[in-house]
Amino acid sequence: MIKLKKILIIAMIVFVVFSCNKKQEQNKTKKGNNIDISQSNKNKTEENKKNSEKDSSEIEKQKEVSSEEVIKKAEEEFLKDSKNLEKYHNYVTVAFYQNREFKRTKEITEIFLKNAPDYSYGYRVMADILFYEKKYKESAEYYEKAIGILKHGKQSYAEYKDIKVLNNALSEIIEKNLIQAYRLSGNNEKAVETFIINQKFLKENYNPLLYNIALENAKKG
Repeated sequence: MIKLKKILIIAMIVFVVFSCNKKQEQNKTKKGNNIDISQSNKNKTEENKKNSEKDSSEIEKQKEVSSEEVIKKAEEEFLKDSKNLEKYHNYVTVAFYQNREFKRTKEITEIFLKNAPDYSYGYRVMADILFYEKKYKESAEYYEKAIGILKHGKQSYAEYKDIKVLNNALSEIIEKNLIQAYRLSGNNEKAVETFIINQKFLKENYNPLLYNIALENAKKG
């Protein structure tokens, strides 16, 4: 009887030890699986990040190719009729104002000004290019030419087709561009003079934002 009890006790101890060992093995396996899952998730995250960066890079490349194609097409259309204001406007919009293509836009603008010197828009574009290049003195000269044509040129109404639109364009060039160009070129006296000369016109075509910009620039002068 005593022997039987000892056997049972030993059997129970063995069972308990075996159970503990098995549980430890299960925990190790579970922990190992968790590490594997964690590593797998980390790898997936890194892979997704790489794919995302690759996709972004591809999208940017496609945009560049798309922009180049649009610019090229607009240039081809313009060169078929280099006096055409609408075709020139289309080219300038995509090449310069959207993609900052300075060099070629300047070359195209020189062609347009040679063939269509009576339009103010070409002078304004050239002035904008020079302004972005920080050539403020030369920029002011082209703004002055654009303003002169808008005020007295034969093609002014053909360009804008509406006196109000024309006057808005004119006041914007004076207020926002010309006075600023004079000030940045160091010709503060000319900036103030331009504001005073055009003050009546600017008030008649009052744009609070642009007028205040012009006034502030004149004060700085």
